[in-house]
Amino acid sequence: MTEHGIIDFHSHILPGIDDGSPDVATSLEMLAMSREQGVKVQILTPHYYPWKEDISSFCKRREKSFQILNEKKPEIPKLLYGAEIAYFRHMRKSDLAELCIGNSRALLIEMPFESWQNSIIDDISFLSLDMEYRVVLAHVERFMRYKGNRQKLQEISALPVVFQVNAEAFLHFSTRGTVSDLIRSDYDIILGSDAHNCTSRKPNLGDARTYAEKKFGIGWLEKADECAASILFG
Repeated sequence: MTEHGIIDFHSHILPGIDDGSPDVATSLEMLAMSREQGVKVQILTPHYYPWKEDISSFCKRREKSFQILNEKKPEIPKLLYGAEIAYFRHMRKSDLAELCIGNSRALLIEMPFESWQNSIIDDISFLSLDMEYRVVLAHVERFMRYKGNRQKLQEISALPVVFQVNAEAFLHFSTRGTVSDLIRSDYDIILGSDAHNCTSRKPNLGDARTYAEKKFGIGWLEKADECAASILFG
């Protein structure tokens, strides 16, 4: 574990901004659960859908939500916000800097739920190489069922791109095989809870880490922690 402690790289804890926490009370309960799971840095990544609003409008709503939560939040975990950006065509042409996490150049991007075309890979390549964003692809395990995406993921792995895996994928028997395949491929992987509420999609990163340590070893877990910390803090 790094000096920054456990980082939850993906969550929907900001109140009233997307399909995650509906209010401050729920957000505070989720943060308490996250803290109990051992999380020291909580990344807040509300959904950004470019076909619903522009970046400026989204950022204003995000800032308002964050300020409301920040007035009542506990000291731990530390909060940083960004966005879970739904991929959109030619996103390379947009200024995405305001959607980066904290003061980093990290962008959390949700790829489309379909077979990925070469043009999509080209956009990811441009963002990471030409624009020098630190691209993180959200919950990559969810896209492996689409034809050709395993090969496309291998192509993307040649870029300075990191793959985020959801905690629940470690905890459900039906998805553990996919997680094992990703880890055996020696990709750069980081973890996130993708928590949306206190019940069906609650903060569960500590539970996933317990399983991951038993299955893949403390060395793999430390590598994932170091990767997450380097993305955010250099």
